[in-house]
Amino acid sequence: MTTTTNWNWPSRVLATAGLALVPWIFALAWVAGEHPVAWIGLDVMEATGLIGTGLLLARCDPRRVAVAPATAVLLTVDAWFDVLTAAPGTVLTAILMATCLELPLAALCTAVARDALRALPRQVWNQLPGRRAGVRRR
Repeated sequence: MTTTTNWNWPSRVLATAGLALVPWIFALAWVAGEHPVAWIGLDVMEATGLIGTGLLLARCDPRRVAVAPATAVLLTVDAWFDVLTAAPGTVLTAILMATCLELPLAALCTAVARDALRALPRQVWNQLPGRRAGVRRR
């Protein structure tokens, strides 16, 4: 594992999005309606995942293989529940947030995870479940 960082655009976008969630979490805590602990907890996990994925990507840390897809799932679930639980006057806002923020960030996390899997050394790759030793990957 290296300690040097390479802040490319995906790592910057992910870390910045996670940091941008922090003020939102405090605002949500102030005005949250039904089930505030659940929504705040979900957003805290998303912020942690986004910042963690961004940092791990910047450091080329192989642990992003686990953090990035987990964050993608959290973002997708949040988008889904935001749209389903939106009040009648806020459905369009929920759809716009899902399509412009949460789902693109989830797609970016998925791409980070895919690239991280491809970067795994061949020995580790062949030890993954469902892989046979000696089978070449593309």
